[in-house]
Amino acid sequence: MNALRTIGIVAVTGTVLAVLPLGSATAAPTGDTTATFTLAGGSLDITPAANAALTNAATGATSVTGSLGAVGVSDTRGSTAGWVVSAASSTFVDGAGSVSTGVSYDSGAATGSTGTVTTTSEGATSITAAAPVAAGTDAVGNNTASYTPTLTVALPASALAGDYTGTVVTSIL
Repeated sequence: MNALRTIGIVAVTGTVLAVLPLGSATAAPTGDTTATFTLAGGSLDITPAANAALTNAATGATSVTGSLGAVGVSDTRGSTAGWVVSAASSTFVDGAGSVSTGVSYDSGAATGSTGTVTTTSEGATSITAAAPVAAGTDAVGNNTASYTPTLTVALPASALAGDYTGTVVTSIL
């Protein structure tokens, strides 16, 4: 009976071996995977000083000049678009109704910049209506710049003594 068992095992083993394919260690075919991602651009922002005190003058002065403080530009759009800074001013008035006759803005040269951008200034520019005052060109990727503009307020000979107030709106596109 032991002899039959041995033959049966050999027969079963032979059948199992016949089912397995010879050379089953062949390589799998190759394939490509396309991987993608997105870089999200940020924003274009300008940050002017909240308040500025121009230089005081005596009655009869034809103009008053002063610094508007630091103006910062931050471009995190990650593009080559560049940017243009514009400014506009209201007239400057005092409590008695005296008004300025004109306002000019000079951004001056950029006092600092990072990234790849060429900064330019328009020089002294009338801003009684919105006008370009500085620009960033040849931009590549993210960049920053800062300016310290000078404001000049023209006054008529009839300007009265008093405290004058006006608003300068600075924007960027």
